[in-house]
Amino acid sequence: MAQTDLKIPFSGPDLSGGVTVAHQVIAKLAGKAARTTYGVVAMQEPPIRKLGRFFRGSLSEGIELEVGEGSVDIGLHVIMERGVNIAQVTANLQEQVRYQVERVGGVPVGDINVRVEDLQD
Repeated sequence: MAQTDLKIPFSGPDLSGGVTVAHQVIAKLAGKAARTTYGVVAMQEPPIRKLGRFFRGSLSEGIELEVGEGSVDIGLHVIMERGVNIAQVTANLQEQVRYQVERVGGVPVGDINVRVEDLQD
């Protein structure tokens, strides 16, 4: 997924300009929300992307972003706790990430895709 910044124009009759949100900010908001969701043990990313994490920081590990027209699609690679209801944890995870990115970050979210990479005890 591409890693470009999201430009959000101000809306209103007396407002001009906008705000640009760096992809690292969006990834960190999503990562923090994902890590605090019950049933998620850790985030994981493909080995080739681990080098890039060195430059982005650990909060964005396992997060992929695709910036579209005025919104961002988020991909999450997670390790879940063994024995949890995967469907329910995934729904909670999507809800938490959407809330954090949209409400706290002010960034419109499109799709949130979750890939369960592993289960751990």
